[in-house]
Amino acid sequence: MENQHENIVIIASRLFEQFGIRSVSIDNVCKELRISKKTFYTYFPQKEDLVEAVLIYHRAMQYEKFSKMFKNKNAIDSLIISIKEIRKTGGHESQAMCFDLEKYYPKVNEKFEEITRTEIRNGFGKFLRQGIEEGYFREDLDVELIAFFHSVQVKKTFDLMALDPKKYTKKRIMDFFIDLMIHLIANEKGLKYVEENYNITE
Repeated sequence: MENQHENIVIIASRLFEQFGIRSVSIDNVCKELRISKKTFYTYFPQKEDLVEAVLIYHRAMQYEKFSKMFKNKNAIDSLIISIKEIRKTGGHESQAMCFDLEKYYPKVNEKFEEITRTEIRNGFGKFLRQGIEEGYFREDLDVELIAFFHSVQVKKTFDLMALDPKKYTKKRIMDFFIDLMIHLIANEKGLKYVEENYNITE
């Protein structure tokens, strides 16, 4: 039973990313999986429930991915690794999927945007405290305020890239962001560590 639920979510996720949410019908998902609509509705009473499950799946995959990348890494390594990864891949959801989510599923979108902001705020706050404890970040940082600022500006950054992707390229935005964050939060020891270990524009 659990495997069937997961299979539906994985297939729907792939289809949503490829074609957008609105263009993918329940019939499309059932056909891809070779299951009946009756079976589908056993797990998801309506399409909105499937959309929400796909977003939960995306968050879980992202969390697992970055947890592995950050294992045994100090705060500066984690920051640069995460930003370089975002620069390579962008947001996990496709632009078509994000557009459909905002336009046709506003309640689900609003719910998950708030969840995302909270997770980013909490995670970034934890990351800042780690860097302070390791001696790489300034001790006088307003952790709460910086974490809040970061949680708000992440979506704004991706919105900016979507607005004019040729002008505001991922590389340009992420290079600016990493330079801004490093010089905002790192102390002399942290800046020296970056200089000795990274060419952050690569």
